[in-house]
Amino acid sequence: MLFVNKQKEIQSQISEYCASVLECMDSFQEAVKQYCDNSDRKAVKASFAQVHKAESKADDIRREIEVLMYSKSLFPESRGDIMGLLETMDRVPNQAESAIRMIWNQYVTIPEQHSSELLNLVDVCCRAAYAMVDAAEKLFSDFTNAAVAVGKIDELESEGDRIEASLIEKVFSEKNDSISTIVFRDFIKCVVQISDRAENVGDRIRIIVAKRSI
Repeated sequence: MLFVNKQKEIQSQISEYCASVLECMDSFQEAVKQYCDNSDRKAVKASFAQVHKAESKADDIRREIEVLMYSKSLFPESRGDIMGLLETMDRVPNQAESAIRMIWNQYVTIPEQHSSELLNLVDVCCRAAYAMVDAAEKLFSDFTNAAVAVGKIDELESEGDRIEASLIEKVFSEKNDSISTIVFRDFIKCVVQISDRAENVGDRIRIIVAKRSI
């Protein structure tokens, strides 16, 4: 019974961590939308602070989980799986923060004619993060649907790659060789890495499901 209670305590903390990751992604998506509507520097700074706050909150919870796991005598194999999963998941909100930091530090210009497709890319990446969280939470109760959620991550990652390629092709078809075009291209690549990192989490979840199914 004591072991079951410890497991539940850790599971509750992981759910809190997942909620913080989603809070970060929501803040990220809203920040990019606001920047497309109004590139005011003060607004960008406020948006970056919001994303950073959410990402830091997720970091803090992850550290608390790590301490809790070492102090609660979980089976070593379970501890390694969960810690590896959290470390990989943490790269998703980190990447979202990096994208907003890029807007702030590099004065990214988002051409009006490309803002709709960029926002579509951002939405796809955020949905990949949601599918990632869904898969991670199902690991504790529903292996079958955890695998289904991982499949959704893969689909969204592929869609993100398609949008990225299409958007970059359109940007460079305009024959604009200015530095702002290069910076915008780099920003697109920074954003799409969110779905790439979510897919990495999905790969780890797939391995955990396979191990526990043996």
